[in-house]
Amino acid sequence: MTQPTPLSSLTIGVEGMTCASCSARVERALARQAGVVSAAVNLATEQAQVVFDAQHVNAEALLTVMGDIGYAPVIADTDFAIEGMTCAACVGRVERALRRVPGVLSAEVNLATEQAHIRYSPAMVDLDALLAAVRDAGYGAQTMAAAPPVADRRQEQRNALRRDVLVSAFFAFIILLLSMGGMLMPAFNALLAAFSPFPHFWDWLQLALASAVLFGSGRRFFKTGWVAYRHLSPDMNSLVATGTGAAFIYSALVLMFPTGFSPEARHVYFDSVGVVIFAVLMGKYLEAIAKGRASTAIEQLINLQIKTARVLDDLGAEHDIPLGQLRLGAHFVARPGERVATDGRVVAGRAHVDQSMLTGEPMPVAKAAGDDVVGGTINLDGRLVIEATAVGRDTVLAQIIQLVERAQTGKLPIQGLADRVVRVFTPIVLVIALLTFVVWFGLTGNSSVALVAMVAVLVVACPCAMGLATPAAIMVGTGRAAELGVLFRKGEALETLSHIDTVLFDKTGTLTQGQPVVAQWGGPAPELALRLAAALESNSEHPLARAIVAAAQLRDEPVLPCTQFQAHIGQGITGVVADQRVWVGAAHFLAEEGISVDVDQAEMNRLQAIGHTVVCVAADGRFLGWLALADQIKPEARITVDALRARGLRVGMVTGDAKATAQTVALALGITEIYAQIRPQDKARVVRELQASGRKVAFVGDGINDAPALAEADVGIALASGTDIAMEAADVTLTQGHLSGVITALIVAKRTLANIRGNLFWAFFYNILLIPIAAGVAAPLGIHLNPMVAGVAMGLSSVFVLGNSLRLKWLKPFTVNRSNAN
Repeated sequence: MTQPTPLSSLTIGVEGMTCASCSARVERALARQAGVVSAAVNLATEQAQVVFDAQHVNAEALLTVMGDIGYAPVIADTDFAIEGMTCAACVGRVERALRRVPGVLSAEVNLATEQAHIRYSPAMVDLDALLAAVRDAGYGAQTMAAAPPVADRRQEQRNALRRDVLVSAFFAFIILLLSMGGMLMPAFNALLAAFSPFPHFWDWLQLALASAVLFGSGRRFFKTGWVAYRHLSPDMNSLVATGTGAAFIYSALVLMFPTGFSPEARHVYFDSVGVVIFAVLMGKYLEAIAKGRASTAIEQLINLQIKTARVLDDLGAEHDIPLGQLRLGAHFVARPGERVATDGRVVAGRAHVDQSMLTGEPMPVAKAAGDDVVGGTINLDGRLVIEATAVGRDTVLAQIIQLVERAQTGKLPIQGLADRVVRVFTPIVLVIALLTFVVWFGLTGNSSVALVAMVAVLVVACPCAMGLATPAAIMVGTGRAAELGVLFRKGEALETLSHIDTVLFDKTGTLTQGQPVVAQWGGPAPELALRLAAALESNSEHPLARAIVAAAQLRDEPVLPCTQFQAHIGQGITGVVADQRVWVGAAHFLAEEGISVDVDQAEMNRLQAIGHTVVCVAADGRFLGWLALADQIKPEARITVDALRARGLRVGMVTGDAKATAQTVALALGITEIYAQIRPQDKARVVRELQASGRKVAFVGDGINDAPALAEADVGIALASGTDIAMEAADVTLTQGHLSGVITALIVAKRTLANIRGNLFWAFFYNILLIPIAAGVAAPLGIHLNPMVAGVAMGLSSVFVLGNSLRLKWLKPFTVNRSNAN
């Protein structure tokens, strides 16, 4: 008889309900979902209680239903610092412990960063319950706010590991000298025999030294390994503890009760115990060092945040306070050479500020009253008084740090295979080790030989490398990307971006500068036309007016004074400059005033046909010339498009402009796939249509009016500049605002995925190759794997994976002033 499926229960807060009709609407929407057994919504408590069959519907789907009908489910996110994890099996156990807690929607644990990210319903579970779940699983856990800084935690771990490595190395060397010294130097063996106060004295000394190693430096393996066994989820610690513990107990029994063993089995393996513990610890120490190097990107970002702020009180006196006490609206000082404490607006002073941490531009930017500054940038000269406009987690730098951390703690789909293998890996290894002992004992009748083979299998089969293969590469890859001005909002975007086959660009502000400039001019007296037009336009705030004034200033033309200025809506402007009456506007505006503009009419018509705005200028009834204004293509746009096409990607452009204008820009850039006259809200439709045809689409836009398309695309890439960082709309943000960052993001994604594949191949190949050798498959060829060598190999496997990941630190950005060799 089939057992009924256990039902799941979810209690979730609901925001936005105002009346009984609202609660009934939410209740009906939830109850209609397949798999929902019952749904009750309480308006007073603003909570929904749902009982459902998890095989037919999951909690995320229920949350989506609430959002679709206009009500926001109350979900909380938190990050924990996890202590004591050593391998992929540890990661799996912590994740399972968290996911079993009622109210937890998702839990992702990262071995490389030693952090857990949890989404949960505050109506069902609190932080204390989540922390308790991790601790019950045998691991330490703290909220990120309570935990010491990452750099301090890592340094403390390295110090503890270094101490244990040195202690184990000292004792292991003495044990190795006592056990094998005589083989290398017969005279030394004779010397030991001469100074032995009773038989087997030196073996007893080895027992004492091995005990110091096993229960001193090696205690960490037994403590965590036993907890793992108790939870029926053995891990790397379990394997090491079992292997070294078996060798120690066997050797101690041989020493204490030698008559219980056959003469050929009376061997002690205290040297294997000491050297294996030392080798594993040494591998973990090297791994910890590599982890520290892998996380330097986060540490460098954190180091940009200063600890104190120099605030001004009501009397104008300066006082240093901790940065955490700085409040919105407070006035603080940035002196020459200091970093700006937090985001703000300059209220007094002038200075040049180095913003290269955000924009990548080496040239400092002049700042004066009214200008915005970003926390972490450097005041190079002058004293600035700044009003705080964002503090704490709301600052640009804090958001960037949070974004990089979130990307580094995420899991990629490619990691799913490793997770599934690790779930059954350690139990399989234990079975293989037991079978190895039984087979060898059956073949030789020698328990000593069987034990050595079994211990070698247990020690060599460490899942550490598999657990580090993906997160280590993500950590280094996303960290390096952040240094290059590419912020991945989530790690999954790395893998998705590496599979993209189509890149769509927004036009205005993305492929073009987003602001008009005077591109061409002509007529009987074009220079005089520009000078007089700039005089009139200096009185206007229209974007075209600013472009004309800027063009005159670039030619060092003086902006003449203008009187009797008058704007004619939709037509043009008039005024008096140097005693001349001047007209600036469309050709028909001048024609209505009786001024002929037939000169160059054909050229003006051609320019207008390709999207230019043509402004005519006349003075005292005489036509002087015309100015053609257009949105200029960015200098790096053509090189970026060519580089994408060279990589086999299809490139398209989406714009709301007329077809003629779009075709002009597309022709200049070599783009053949054009979507013109598309409203902002319809850009997402273009993306969906391409996806429906089987294409993987990345959309590149300015992150503001392109938000629907950025969200709809497989990967949304937002160009940003300075503080204009639209992180929430896109999967990837280019903080330096350069189109070349699109290629850099692709390079990082593809290289990181290639690195992950290499890591996973090595991790699997290492175990596939060495476990059979350790079990003795190659014994007929005279190849044996000693437990001591197995311990060294196990440690080096993790170091290799981390070392391979660290190669990503030397990724080079794509730049427009060199070839596309990247």
